[in-house]
Amino acid sequence: MLPSPDRSAANHGSAFPFPPRVHWAVLLLSIFAAEALTFWFVPEPYRNFTIYALAAAWPTYLCIWIRKIDPRSSSLYWAVASLVIGIGFLFSWLLWIVVIFELREELIEHYNRRERMHLRLNWFLTLFFSFVYFQFALNRITKQKEATRESFAVEPESSVTA
Repeated sequence: MLPSPDRSAANHGSAFPFPPRVHWAVLLLSIFAAEALTFWFVPEPYRNFTIYALAAAWPTYLCIWIRKIDPRSSSLYWAVASLVIGIGFLFSWLLWIVVIFELREELIEHYNRRERMHLRLNWFLTLFFSFVYFQFALNRITKQKEATRESFAVEPESSVTA
């Protein structure tokens, strides 16, 4: 069963909300900047946890967003499990790989079956660039949805003939 459209999505003529609109380069630079500032300003005992929390912030946000458009989504559960297990454990990093590919499958399913955007995600780029690559693809989808919305824009009443 498909989720009911949210109010903001209904105002834009789409049954589903638009993806998060952050340019992938801005996302990448903000992650690097936040981790560099953490490395310089956070004391050693808390540094690893802070870097881990910063690295997990955007992926967790994407998991929450995908959960809004598909309540059956399980990537958020895997992300929370990885966060609970904590830093420094190999199992935690393996769970993040599960999160990456679970989120990839959920994006492909949604944008190919429900919204018909013909999304293709390369597994190699998914593995090495994961959430930055997802954001690149989501920006393309946002541009396509905006172009579609503009093409269906209602003409002004003055141009309607009686």
